[in-house]
Amino acid sequence: MTTEREALEMAKQWVVRGIVQGNALLLDEPLPLPDGTPVTVTITHDEEQERERKFYAQLADEGFITLPQPSPEGIRHNPPRKIPGKPLSQIILEERR
Repeated sequence: MTTEREALEMAKQWVVRGIVQGNALLLDEPLPLPDGTPVTVTITHDEEQERERKFYAQLADEGFITLPQPSPEGIRHNPPRKIPGKPLSQIILEERR
């Protein structure tokens, strides 16, 4: 089990991605830090993601796609988690054969 001090030392080296939603930072993965732990957030700009966002916005403006709406306030975004084993789609295909 990781102690609070060990978690704080490890956190000095972590790079975690996330998104801002409703003026709150939602992380892509949970951090084993106790509540109230002070952290520093460094904002970086990902040019590839920005190009992709503009591309999809243009497609939406032209009526080719509909962009998903952001979650209503108070509903947390829970990204998919990686689990060991075969992808579910592969298991389904194998069971159908």
